[in-house]
Amino acid sequence: MAAIVAAIVNNASHLEQEQVVQIETLLSRFDRLSPAEQSQERVSYVSAAFPLVFGPDAVVHGSDGYEPQRQVPWSANCWLQPRVIVRLASAQQVAVALALCRFFHVQFSIRGGGHLQIPGFTSNQDGVVISLSAFDQVRLSEDQSTADIGVGLRWLEVYRQLDEHGVAVAGGRVPSVGVPGLLLGGGISFQNSQYGVGAMAISNYEVVLADSQIINANAHENPDLFWALKGGGSNFGIVTKIEMNTIPNQIWTEVRIYPLSAAAQLRAALMQYHDAIETDNKASLIYNATNDIILVVYFYCAPIENPPIFQSFCDIPYLTSFVPPGIRTVYDLVQAVASVNEAEPSVHEFRTMSSRPNIEVYEAIERAHTEQAEALKDVEGIALTTVIQPMSSLAMQQTHKNGGSPLGLEPVGQQWFLARADWTHIRDEERVRSAVRKIVDAAEEAAKRTGVYLPYKYSNYAARDQDPLASYGEENVRRLKEVAQKYDPEGVFQELQNGGWLLSKVGSTLER
Repeated sequence: MAAIVAAIVNNASHLEQEQVVQIETLLSRFDRLSPAEQSQERVSYVSAAFPLVFGPDAVVHGSDGYEPQRQVPWSANCWLQPRVIVRLASAQQVAVALALCRFFHVQFSIRGGGHLQIPGFTSNQDGVVISLSAFDQVRLSEDQSTADIGVGLRWLEVYRQLDEHGVAVAGGRVPSVGVPGLLLGGGISFQNSQYGVGAMAISNYEVVLADSQIINANAHENPDLFWALKGGGSNFGIVTKIEMNTIPNQIWTEVRIYPLSAAAQLRAALMQYHDAIETDNKASLIYNATNDIILVVYFYCAPIENPPIFQSFCDIPYLTSFVPPGIRTVYDLVQAVASVNEAEPSVHEFRTMSSRPNIEVYEAIERAHTEQAEALKDVEGIALTTVIQPMSSLAMQQTHKNGGSPLGLEPVGQQWFLARADWTHIRDEERVRSAVRKIVDAAEEAAKRTGVYLPYKYSNYAARDQDPLASYGEENVRRLKEVAQKYDPEGVFQELQNGGWLLSKVGSTLER
């Protein structure tokens, strides 16, 4: 117990002596209880300890301010009932919160932007949520070559602040996605072919370890942890600072909306585009098919009007330019997307697979999408979307540079597929999840039949019963487990962390 008290005192300089005495008394009382009594009394002690240490930054179940914090996660099925939600603003505070969770042996969840759609990943029942939302800084280095990006921010705000200085970073593409969740899963950016996945643009992580040590992980300090964090998730510590290399923010972009009748022409153009990006590292494209329309985002990482790499799409009739063609900044584009994002909370489901580019796979996706949209048409608020994300071999090669990442990506051109559902009521969850599974099953079957299947599963697109870390390959999983054992020898992040893609669950039968 003395070590826990020392960690609190050392990292919580704001505490008065009287508060320290109260904390010591509370912890001593709990420490003297029998294991059975501790199990019975744990919740009440946790409810008392966190407000004592963190004051109004710790909200307890039932108190004023609790509900708005409870309902932060993007998907309504993730609005669980934690006992305490504590909003922290420094690595030192995170170290104290982690020390308390260890002492009380209470489940905890780490919440950045809260965009993951899987229940239990960013909240829990009767445990502690460590919210990083107060980490809201964007600080440029003196030469503007790197930016300290707050792990409580969402990407729209990151780009807004960087835009004022004429720079950007290779971060997320969806306005409401949080910074740490995206990057700890590797992270798709608009600039994949130039720089690799988003995590490859990180120059330094600040990490609070399970024993409340605060360390840096970069190419020179703790390089094994630096490697592991580029896709290894929350298995090693709580990341409290991310420093990223900055890039130019002047780009060309257009977003077109097509009728569903254009699908065959768009697939043919997409196959030509897959070939074209093998020799041009500045292009990015996202293909989104909904129940009613097809939306294609065209993005070029340079201020060049109408880049010829998108020529194969030019003559396909479209309904409108949602974002007109033009030279703008990354922030301008992401802000335009934010202006039409759904305002009402709803329930969400993702599922993923990957393959080499293949027209038969794309046709199988469309057929399955049409069938399942019909099967779910009575579900209130249902929007079923299939997303094809082309990834060049250049992107894979960039992800292998400078020490690489644990993702295990094959150095070939490929596509990362997402089947996504959004709807209104949690009561329809099983039906919707089954439909999404059928779409991905159809894509995987076509990929395996045609010999283009790839095992990789992007963790930020994965469903709760998928096993993305296992898709990194046996050798990378082995290395990740070695890093976790080195920095968290007692397995705190495997045992007490409530959810997430945990190494302790790799290869196990996950919930369906």
